Amino acid sequence: MPKRFHTPDVEAPVVQLQASERRAREIVEGLRDAFISFDAQWRVTDCNARTEAILGRPRAQLLGQEIWEVIGVAPDSPLGKVARRVKERGEPEEGEFTLDLQGAERLLSVRGFPLGAGIAVLAGDITELRRAERRLAESEARFRELANGAPAPTWMSRADGSIEYINPAMLHTLGRSEAALAGGGWERFVHPDDLAAFRRALHRAQTGHSRFVHTARVRREDGGWRTLQVTGVARFDSHGAFRGYVGMATDITDVLAAQKRQALLINELNHRVRNTLATVQSIAHQTLKDRAVAKETVELLTDRLMALAAAHKVLTRENWEGAELSEMARLAVTPYDPHARRVSITGPDVRLYPGAALTLFMAINELATNAVRHGALSAADGRVRLSWTRRDDFIELEWRESGGPPVSPPARKGFGSRLLGAGLATELGAPARIIYAREGLICRIHARIPA
Repeated sequence: MPKRFHTPDVEAPVVQLQASERRAREIVEGLRDAFISFDAQWRVTDCNARTEAILGRPRAQLLGQEIWEVIGVAPDSPLGKVARRVKERGEPEEGEFTLDLQGAERLLSVRGFPLGAGIAVLAGDITELRRAERRLAESEARFRELANGAPAPTWMSRADGSIEYINPAMLHTLGRSEAALAGGGWERFVHPDDLAAFRRALHRAQTGHSRFVHTARVRREDGGWRTLQVTGVARFDSHGAFRGYVGMATDITDVLAAQKRQALLINELNHRVRNTLATVQSIAHQTLKDRAVAKETVELLTDRLMALAAAHKVLTRENWEGAELSEMARLAVTPYDPHARRVSITGPDVRLYPGAALTLFMAINELATNAVRHGALSAADGRVRLSWTRRDDFIELEWRESGGPPVSPPARKGFGSRLLGAGLATELGAPARIIYAREGLICRIHARIPA
């Protein structure tokens, strides 16, 4: 019987080998870094598309070429020495090397490792990364140089609120060492009555990455207490992640003390002005009484002095820096319309300088006085509308009466006429325009109100 021979099935192993090679190829091409392998004679056996891009040559031209020709380095160069050590020792090694690629110097992070009888290399271009790191380091160095030399106390915190940096000016202000304040050490020196509120304010700011502003008392090493106003703004890294705060700490101890002294002086001044006006009022009252002046005249003078005192009180409260027109207007008519039922006041916010505030107050008060004696407010159904508009540095103010008795020009000019005429012209640049209309008196004031 003839002997039968078995024919082996070679198709399955070939298919498996091809599949394995495809997977290996996909892995190599999927690498983020450049991949290139060499045999024992330093000839290129494989590479990926990233290598083609870095070297500027297709894979077909690279295969079979020696490493020294492909990369353009000598065997005794730093990179050549690393490659030879990897091959000789059979152990991976890595480093950073500068190569001339396509006419430009590029910094590569290289990792070599054994592969069969030869070696393989993974290389990533880190040129821009290192440049960015150098710029960041230079920026931080400039910041520290600036912050260290700045006369204002400056600080920087981490995302958890612990202190990362404090400049010399702040160390001098607090009279503490950097080691004592670093991390969370600063909390030990905050006044116990202020610490909880400080923590809450910082937590709120950190939660929303908002601007941080808070005031607290801090104890110096010499035992003295200083009040600091701490301000900070959120800082973020290049990816937008919150990194903490950078800010300043201003010692406002002396400022608060000066403000307290100023408040005492202002209160004393206000008290003395009131006393002076009261004295003037008493002298005028007694003098006019001795001269047998009419009671109405005495009361009118007294009312004007009281109005002047009220205006001075507002300006003194504002440190004589100015006053709001709406407040002065309401204050001027309140004695004659205490429940604000008969005089309507409308107009935009206008900040008056002291001279204009005092002049307009007295003018409005005089108009209200006249309305009570002869005009709309002397009648039960009489009404007054006080309004103003503003355009740039000018205001147009109008006092309009209605529902009162018929009005007519006065036979002679009194205090009110002189105040609305020459008084306004001197302080505001133009006299008031008074119209004796059938329905009631109208007074228009055009005034320049500089900022």
